[in-house]
Parts: sequence; C-alpha cells; structure tokens
Amino acid sequence: MKRIIVPLVLLMMAWRAPAATPEIVDGVAAVVNDRVITYSEVRMLALPAIERLRQQYDGDELHAKARTAHMDALNQLIERALILQEFKEKGYNIPDNIIEQELSGVIANDFGGSRETFIKTLEAQKMTLAQYREQIRERIIVQAMRSRKVQQEVVVSPAKMEKYYQEHLEEYKVGDQIKLRMIVVRRPSTNSVTTASSTDATADDPHRKLSDEIFAKLDAKESFDSLARTYSEAKEAKDGGDWGWITRDNLREELREAAFRLKPGQHSAIVETMDGYYILQVDDVQPAHVKPLAEVRDQIESILLQQKRAKLQEEWVKQLRAKAYIHVF
Repeated sequence: MKRIIVPLVLLMMAWRAPAATPEIVDGVAAVVNDRVITYSEVRMLALPAIERLRQQYDGDELHAKARTAHMDALNQLIERALILQEFKEKGYNIPDNIIEQELSGVIANDFGGSRETFIKTLEAQKMTLAQYREQIRERIIVQAMRSRKVQQEVVVSPAKMEKYYQEHLEEYKVGDQIKLRMIVVRRPSTNSVTTASSTDATADDPHRKLSDEIFAKLDAKESFDSLARTYSEAKEAKDGGDWGWITRDNLREELREAAFRLKPGQHSAIVETMDGYYILQVDDVQPAHVKPLAEVRDQIESILLQQKRAKLQEEWVKQLRAKAYIHVF
C-alpha cells in the first residue's frame, strides 16, 4: 500500500511554543487504515521521555532529541494500532473477566483498594471508567499478540553460542580473586589513617588490645570462623566473617594490599584504619582468567534467544506495516 510520511511540524510547534502562544489543542498525527492517532496521544506517550530529556539537555539539542522522542512515540502508537487491527481481523477475543481482574489489581495495588479514590483520579484526568477499561483491554491485546509471535520454538545452536562467546571474550574476563574472611573491631573515628602490625599498638586503646588478643588466638591456631562469629562487629560475623569471592576493586585501598599478598590459609597482621582494626584471612585464590563457555552458556543462550525473539517481532511488525495504509501528518 502507498505510505505517505511528512514531518510532524505542527506537533513540534506545539511543543516549542512559549506560554503566551495559543495552544494547539489537538489534531490528527497519523491515520493507520481506519484508526486515527491524535497529537495528544503522541504527546502523552512521549511526555515521560521529554521530562527526562529536559533534565539533561537544553536549546537546539533538547529540541532535536525531543523530536526523536515524539517520532518514537508515534511509531509505537502506529505499531499498537496495527496489532489491534490484526487482533480484530483474526477474530480473537479477550474475556471481560480478564479485564476486570486487571482493573481490580490496579485499584488494589495503586489505590490501596479504594475504588472511590481510583474514580476521582480518573475524573481529575478527564477520563471515564469505560475509557480506562479500553486502555487495559488494548494493553492486554498488544502484550498477548506480541507474546504469541515469539511462542514458537526458537533454538540457538551450539555454533552460534560459541561464536558469540568468542566475539565477547572481554565481557567474560575476571581479574584476580580471593575468597576472603575478615574480623573487624570498630573504634571511634580518628583523623588519621595508618597501617600497622600488632607491635604498634598503643597501651591505652582497648579496641587495639582486643585485636591483639584475637590475633594471638589465631596464631595459637584457633578457628578464624569461630573468632569472627564471637568478636567481629561486621555484618558478615554471623557467617564466620566470610565475604565470598572478592576482586581488587571490591576492597578499599588500606585492605587491598594486605589481602592480595596472602596465600590460601594465611591470615594478615592487624590492619589499622580510621574506623577500626581488621584481620584478614584468605581461604582460596583464583588468578585472573576468562570464564569458560560452560560457565556462561546459559547466559549467552538467554541473550541470543532474546535477540531472536526481538527479531521475530520486528519482522512481524514490518509485515503488518507492509499491508497497511499509513498516513503520517
């Protein structure tokens, strides 16, 4: 079918107009077969994106990006109209009880179960309950029709997963990691940050004295897990001070050097910082490596399936466009 596309001049003029300029109340933005899409529908759909853009841009750059947002909104509305028409042509139906269930969910979740508050909100937006029900109906139809088009069995071959993996190796690189435990003894903050061994303790610091006692118990081969559960003031204490696998970027600078010098089974000297005393133990070490394909296969398959389903939907919408009459003003 013949398709005529011209710029949305009136729509953009309405958006750019200063407050003193008479507002363009409404008009026809596009016709999709027998469905009319109005400027107000486009403005309403584009509004959230426009508000975000206004926080980041101004002047001509804002205008250009706003124009793109309006065109994106218009295209979304055109696609919705095509899908709704396809639904009607196929003779499908949405039971009324499905719409009522969705409506009840909206009232329960967004209005605290108050139908009165919900109705007053609709009135403030100059919308009738029938119009809102129709919005729900159309949203359910579009979601159902899109889902139906990707329900067909989609398979990703091992060869395609291997190809994707090889092309994205950088994404699966992992730096040096250690399986770390920590015992933390808090103290009132000070203005200095230092790193010290247990021999540097001052005699009048009870927090340091406790740290020395813990350190001595560790040297006497007491369990790090048990001591962490008993003495550590960090939230990981209940897990024996276990922080799991940690990369260099996950640790603050004062602790990083001490931690990554340790070998499996070793604990550090006492590390003094502005907020307290730390004793670290490394349970295991994993050198920098690339995650094997077997480890990321499910993730890659999910990505490729999503891409294929998106492609199916795109091709379906193109087919709907090809057989429709679309006139954009």
